[in-house]
Amino acid sequence: MTATAEPRTLICDEQNLNFYLGTHRPRWLVTAPKDVSLFISHRVLAGIKKLPRPEYRHYAVDSGGFTELSLHGTWVTSPEEYIDALVRYDTEIGDMAWAAPQDWMVEPFMLAKTGLTLEEHQRRTVDNFVHLVELWDERGDHTECPVMPVIQGWTIDDYLACVAMYEAAGVRLAEDYPVVGVGSVCRRQGTGEIAEIFRVLAQLDLPLHGFGVKTAGLARYGRWLTTADSMAWSFQARRNPPLPGCTGHINCANCMEYALAWRHRVLATLDGPQQLDLGDLGVAA
Repeated sequence: MTATAEPRTLICDEQNLNFYLGTHRPRWLVTAPKDVSLFISHRVLAGIKKLPRPEYRHYAVDSGGFTELSLHGTWVTSPEEYIDALVRYDTEIGDMAWAAPQDWMVEPFMLAKTGLTLEEHQRRTVDNFVHLVELWDERGDHTECPVMPVIQGWTIDDYLACVAMYEAAGVRLAEDYPVVGVGSVCRRQGTGEIAEIFRVLAQLDLPLHGFGVKTAGLARYGRWLTTADSMAWSFQARRNPPLPGCTGHINCANCMEYALAWRHRVLATLDGPQQLDLGDLGVAA
């Protein structure tokens, strides 16, 4: 009689999903409830002379790569400029949880925009991550680099090839990083293919982050995530009238009240969701 192998416990089994509310409103870093994790773009923060300084905020920074590559077909923000900006955010706003690298998305229309191959986008993504870590060590305050790796691909074989590229570069995704992003999925996340990609990557025991996750995506592959972000509330609000009592604007695309209500509904769809325990962090709720 053959013994049945015990199922492995993965990192996604041990951690409840932490959901980052996407925002384009910098003041929310101060005014949002303290138990709300925020996801805000470098493109929003870069032009602000006096950054908000919250008493405490768990936040992560997006590099704005999709917009930059869509507009220019290349990165016009240099790695040096980006790292200097991250050092500033980490110092002036406060310790950031993590930041996305300057990765290269591989959607077919993006490859047409850049004129490069999928493999070249993957190579540039890995090279940029390694370079950003080196720059942080040179220009940062010698704290641990907040930039986290992002795996790029289109098919599951592509993503696994990108994992191998990181390993060849000496980047141990499962051992050394609390967040590993999965790129080029947000516009096709309601498909079974994306659910399978996340399932296979999760078997590598990677702490996966889903960018721009919608409710359909959470339903399909939230089981395999440790973190996720979304700003879908703002797009949804643009298509609906303002909430009762909201006056002076035609919709609630900029309203925290709308965003928090939307977040509450999203968290209610998760199986036992749990945000950061502020008590464990020594922060009064």
